[in-house]
Formats: sequence, C-alpha cells, structure tokens
Amino acid sequence: MKIQDVQFQLSRIPLPGGTWGDQIHTVTHIEIITADITADDGTKGVGFTHTSGVGGRTILAMLEELRPQLIGRSAHPRSVWHDAWHYLRDSGPGGVTTLALAAIDIALWDLLGNHHKLPLADLLGRVRDRVHLYGSGINLHLSADEVADQVENWKNSGYGAAKVKVGKPDVEEDVERLTKIRERVGQFPLAVDANQGWTQPQAIIAANRFEHLNLLWLEEPIRTDDVEGHRRLRERSRIPLGLGENLYTLQQFNQYFITDTCDFVQTDVGRVGGITPYMAVADTARAFNLPMTPHFIMELSAHVLCAVPNVSWAEMTEGGTLTELGVIEPQPIVDGWFVPRDVPGHGLNFDRDFLTKHEVTR
Repeated sequence: MKIQDVQFQLSRIPLPGGTWGDQIHTVTHIEIITADITADDGTKGVGFTHTSGVGGRTILAMLEELRPQLIGRSAHPRSVWHDAWHYLRDSGPGGVTTLALAAIDIALWDLLGNHHKLPLADLLGRVRDRVHLYGSGINLHLSADEVADQVENWKNSGYGAAKVKVGKPDVEEDVERLTKIRERVGQFPLAVDANQGWTQPQAIIAANRFEHLNLLWLEEPIRTDDVEGHRRLRERSRIPLGLGENLYTLQQFNQYFITDTCDFVQTDVGRVGGITPYMAVADTARAFNLPMTPHFIMELSAHVLCAVPNVSWAEMTEGGTLTELGVIEPQPIVDGWFVPRDVPGHGLNFDRDFLTKHEVTR
C-alpha cells in the first residue's frame, strides 16, 4: 500500500469562550492543520496538528514542501515518520518540525486502521477500553469561588482529578484560591499549572507555600528548556513535577527522566510529532515507572492511552476540546471516563464545512 495523494488545510478556530490567558499566554484562536492522505488502494486517513494561534502558515508551508517526498512511498507511519523527520530536521529537531509531522503521522495511523478495519487502540495493542479524565481549565482570571465551583463540578461529574492555574502577582493569592478549593472538595486530587511563568526563586517560594495543600503535581513551574533548574527545584520541594506539553523530542523527555525531574509525563501528541513518537515516549516513561498524563487533544490522546500500560489520566480542557471547538463530532464521555468509539481508525469525524468556514487562505 503506497501513498497516492496528500492534501492539507489550515483553519483558525475562535475560542468559544473568547480568550484564554495564563502567566505567559493570551490566546484567541486555535489553529488546526488537517492532512488527508489517500493510498493507492483507495483507503483514506485524516490527521491533524494544532497551534495556540501562532505558526500555522509556517507549518502548512513545511507540509507542502514535504508532499513530494511522500507520494509513492509505503504508507506505513513509522517508516514515513523517520524519513520525513530526517528530511526536515535541519529546521530543528522539534517544534515546527514535529508539529508538521504530527499531521502526517496521525493520518497514516488512521489510514492503517481503516485499511485493517481496526480501531486505533486495537491497531496499537489495546490494554484497556476506557481512560479516566481529569478536569482542567484556563481559570487564572476566575475568582476563588468561581474556580472552586469549577473544580467541584468536575469532582461531581466523575473526573479523577482537577488542575487549576496559578501565578497571581502575589503568591498568597494563589494560596488563598487553592485553600478555598481544598475547603470545597476535600482531598480530591488537585494539581496546579504555572505555565513556565516563574523565575527559579519564585518557583521555590511558591512550592514551599503550597506544600501543605497536598498537591498532585506542580506543572511547568519554570521554562521547560531548563532541566538543571528543575533539578534544583526538586532538591528544595517535595511536590511532584509535571511537564511535557512543551517538550518536542524523545531526547528532551529522556533528559528529564534520567535527572529524575519529571513525575507526570504530559506529552502533547501534536507537539511531539504524532502517535509514532508519542508511543516511544510512553515506552521510555514506562521504563522509569512514570505515568503518561497527556496534554490537550483529549479525543485522540485518550484513545491512544487505551494502548499504553502506564497511565494516570487524560486531560479534559474545559472549553478547549476538539468537540467544544466545533472541529469534530462529539466523542463519548461517561461519568468522567473517555470511551473511544468502536470504529476503524481514530474515529474522529471532522466537520469539514466548519473547517472550511474558518480556512486561512493565502
């Protein structure tokens, strides 16, 4: 089976809530770049990648430059990924390179599932039929009572844990908000996300002030390219560390694993380059007895986790799932659990009219 045709589309989707904000981001749109691949036997697969509103045209240009390298070659995703990565890697081993490759890789796994008439989880090697979710929100702008309401709702809806944003100008305000949540939901598992917004001293102070709150993890306290900074923070804090959404290569993840500075592995299936490298990260994390806790793209990430033994939860970003963005048909969530559809491939049905309505043209 060989690749016969590849087509791409870039769309800018407005956030249903208007604007997202945290310590370092202001986001108004999510960009979705789709890849439609057709094999010479007529089998089709659809893949996609995403940005937080910036860089979509660059990714699209890179994919279009890659297209001639894809036509006529074997449609197996692993061989395509590694050859395509070597072709593009002079533009950087990760980042735009891996974001572009994700669209191709996801499409080829979908195509392979459709060819063999197998759901993606079975194609990868299913180990479970459903995945527990944790509630997550872009909620730094909410009042203490409002964010406590949000977490309480996730708890009552059956989610296994919750994550909230931290990074107020005064760390005591963060402590007040988290204390309010603890009073409301008791010892329900609670994580916090600082979005790389602190300096090293700020992270140490915050971690020490949070210690009595029994947090599940502290996510991205400082810049994710600072492995040594995370090691030094580890020496000064007992709160587990979560990171990975802004790591792009297996080698970057491995640096955190071997320095014992990552406890929850939050790989983003788009940013790391698709399902092929995602599974490599999952296998490596398993060797270190670390759980996969993926970032974003819940509808695909949770499906892939059905084939991963080392799992904690998948992230349900309130207001930011592909379903809530209007990009795909709704996926089944039952009492806080994601249950993948029993259909060939990844089972994501894209709303083509909606994507075309928001298409970015030259």
